Formats: sequence, structure tokens, C-alpha cells
Amino acid sequence: MNETLIQALGFVALGLNLCASSTVNDNRMRGIICLSCLIFAVHYSLLGALVAGLNLFVNSFRALVSVKYKGMHVFLLFLIVQIGMSVYFYSEPRDLLPAIASILSCYALFIAQGMRMRIAFLMCTLVWMVNAVLVGSYGGLMNDLFNATMLSITIFRLKKQQKIQIQTN
Repeated sequence: MNETLIQALGFVALGLNLCASSTVNDNRMRGIICLSCLIFAVHYSLLGALVAGLNLFVNSFRALVSVKYKGMHVFLLFLIVQIGMSVYFYSEPRDLLPAIASILSCYALFIAQGMRMRIAFLMCTLVWMVNAVLVGSYGGLMNDLFNATMLSITIFRLKKQQKIQIQTN
């Protein structure tokens, strides 16, 4: 497939991610994230990063499951699926990055809350960012830069809010 079309898929997924971050409806956001992950899955697979593509495919389904289910059991189910799949399809060291990122985001979705959730998502985003650079995904890199910026701002705001609450008590 043409390199320009493959990169265009990454930018389409980025656009969907931007739309997801701007919606106020949680279920709509998860649905759009699901679609974004599916397109990124195809994008990364076409770039030759099969483990990244497969993890993103599972992540898309996981985003929908997280609407209704949380907790250790769901986390462990997805953890086993993603580790097993990543080990089975592992072919080079960079394949560890999407597996690690997916484990971090799985923890964030099903176990963590508040500041911990955002820190886990930030760490996940930074790992995906390194993967995007190694694979050559321009849309993925832009997506991760946007997510890292927004998560950093949110973490800063939450930290500031915590300090104000401590001072008023």
C-alpha cells in the first residue's frame, strides 16, 4: 500500500482522537476512541508493526468494555489476552513497547482512578510515543504528543486542586 495512504490513516485516527477528547458524553467518547484505535490498528499493521496493531485492536474492544465493567477480574482477563498475544507474535524488541503501553492503559481503565489513572495513561502515552517514532507513524506521534500534553495539564490541575483542598482543611 502507498506510504502516503498509510500515513493518512494515522492522521484520520488522530482526528477521531481529537473529536473524542472534545466530547462531553462519556459513552460517545469511548465509542470514538474505539474507532480511533481500530484505525490506528490498521495503520500500525500496515507499517509493519503487527504487535502494535494487534494490541490496538484489543484496546478498541477494551474501550467499549470499560463503559460497563471495571475491576481486577476484567483487568486480569485483558492482561492475559494482551500478554499472551504479544508473546505469541513477538519478533523484535520494539514489540515490547505496545505490550507495555497496553498493560499500563488496561490498569488505568479498570483499576486506577483520579490522579493514578492519569499518570498511568501518561506513562502509556509516552511509551506509545517512543513506539510511534521507531515505527515511523507521524499521526501516531502527533496523537501521543497531544495526549501527553493534555494529560500533563490535567495532572497539574489535579495537583493544584489537591493543594487548595489541603490548605482549606
